[in-house]
Amino acid sequence: MSSALFDSSYLSNSVALKTLVIIFSCVISVAYYEGFYYQYNHPKWMAFDVFCTLVFIYAIRSCNAVKLNLIGVTISMLVLYMLVSLAWAPNTFESLLFICRFLAYTLSIHIIVSSFSKEKLFGILTDSVLYTSIFFSAATIYERYWLDIPYSSQNFSPIGFVNYLGHVLNIWIPILVLSIYSKRKSFPHLLCGLISLAFLMHLLVESNIRGTILGLLLGEIVVICTILLKTKKIPIKYFSISVAFLCAIVSFNAIDELGLSKLERQFKSIQSLDTGREDLFLNTLDMIKDNPHGVGVNSFELIHQKYAKAGTENSSPYITELSILKTPYNILLKFYSELGFIGGSLFLVIFGFIFVQAFVNLLKGDYVDAWIFMAVFSLYFHSMFSSVFLTPASLFFSIFLFSLMLLRGNNYFSRTVSLEIKPVLLYLPIIIILGYLSTLKTISGNLSTTGYRLGETDRVKHALEVNPYDYFAALRLFELYLIMERNEEKALKSLEHAIELYPYNLYMLIRAAEVAAQIGLNDKAEAYKARALEINPHNNQALSVNTGGKVRE
Repeated sequence: MSSALFDSSYLSNSVALKTLVIIFSCVISVAYYEGFYYQYNHPKWMAFDVFCTLVFIYAIRSCNAVKLNLIGVTISMLVLYMLVSLAWAPNTFESLLFICRFLAYTLSIHIIVSSFSKEKLFGILTDSVLYTSIFFSAATIYERYWLDIPYSSQNFSPIGFVNYLGHVLNIWIPILVLSIYSKRKSFPHLLCGLISLAFLMHLLVESNIRGTILGLLLGEIVVICTILLKTKKIPIKYFSISVAFLCAIVSFNAIDELGLSKLERQFKSIQSLDTGREDLFLNTLDMIKDNPHGVGVNSFELIHQKYAKAGTENSSPYITELSILKTPYNILLKFYSELGFIGGSLFLVIFGFIFVQAFVNLLKGDYVDAWIFMAVFSLYFHSMFSSVFLTPASLFFSIFLFSLMLLRGNNYFSRTVSLEIKPVLLYLPIIIILGYLSTLKTISGNLSTTGYRLGETDRVKHALEVNPYDYFAALRLFELYLIMERNEEKALKSLEHAIELYPYNLYMLIRAAEVAAQIGLNDKAEAYKARALEINPHNNQALSVNTGGKVRE
């Protein structure tokens, strides 16, 4: 660390950055707004983008020139390949936004590692998780029990979809235990931490998110075995998560008056490991074999229906005419399917380095490294079965988890190359591009959602003008043209625009065939019907399309 890190300017900046982290930690855990179709994720992505932008502004003002190490070079090569893949990605807007967020994520880790000592960053991580868990728990209790808002798997908590809660609990629970243990002599800290931990554990039991439960318990087992081999002593304190989990199960069952039958079902469900995603993984491997160069960054959702084997017993789950599978629920398969063997392997190097560094820290470090490893292990395990690193809240908190882990380790890839980049030249273009794309997506998303809800065609049309790559706005405009204005020609034109961005969407292809047939465009109707049947040869709705349809008078 440079001596400049200890001057008054640095201290004031670091305090401001710590305050910023805690504020955004709380905001990103509870923010949602009904003005978007993805009312939970979209506001959280906005918060993530704003946070990264502010971190970049801080770096431009306070950080020295950026020096690339070997991991930095690997990340640069991966980003370069992502940019190359834009040439064949169906939706360049969404692809470019993904690249900007990937850069924002990795560079934020670099800035935080460069700006803090490991002691200060330890305080930032543990304090932000403690305050966030308290704030999140209070918000959840307020919504559920004070406002009596009905909840389901889609709005299970202020995080949103039930699985997304599991993504952040991978980090919150081990770090909260670490926070409680490190400040156990402070009664207010101890009391608030234990209450928050108990509530989070109850939510985990209620949600029964197997990836999180298994990830945390297996991570705890690895830590206990490793510590036992090192010290030949039974590390009692590392049983905290399993004890808290069992206590939560017992108390949850007692509260709900379900007896041990609930406990038995919990363990049977966890033990079965029936994720229903084996076919998805196999179909994604077929997708990789057919596209060794990848289908384009962030394009899995747009292409996978072609390989989903719809209508067969080996079909990918969660895909129907109306539902959409956004990821392969495996972070490695996502990168390999979208960026092929080159991009996937580059990501695997980066991904593997993080895990190896966490394990080396566990072997050589102290109790802090043990709890950090539990969180990293749980994240990695869960990312093999879910979209852990693709949701804004988990991505946000993993920035600080990985930053602290890197600071506490001996970076074996720390050797730098001669290239140096001035912060303004690196961060300013990302600030501009990310801000521009995020703003367009936000405006378009809000216009299309509110316009569709109110039945205002012009508002949804304006959404598509703001962001011509918003396929969802184009699909909604199709429906409004068809239902509100009875204009089938305009409806078909809007739908064809959506299909250009989403070429293998079964619902869109069937609807395009139907509308084309209704207005007498029989050849076009037959073409769309054929494309739909290529995806699902047994789809009754596609088979029933009469491509010799009667010409409208």
